Amino acid sequence: MNLTEWARAQGISPHTAYRWFRNGTLPVPARRVGPRTILVNIDAATAPEAVGGLGLYARVS
Repeated sequence: MNLTEWARAQGISPHTAYRWFRNGTLPVPARRVGPRTILVNIDAATAPEAVGGLGLYARVS
């Protein structure tokens, strides 16, 4: 699967996915096949790892 298609399917910006690929932090295996094509291994886990955390804002007046 193309990196851009994978990113959109995950709800991630393609620019963010490419930056993760360049930095080596993409949560799935991927490889460059041409000058402009990056393929993601769709057999691997397709969901990015959750970093964890919870935010809650409550206001009572």
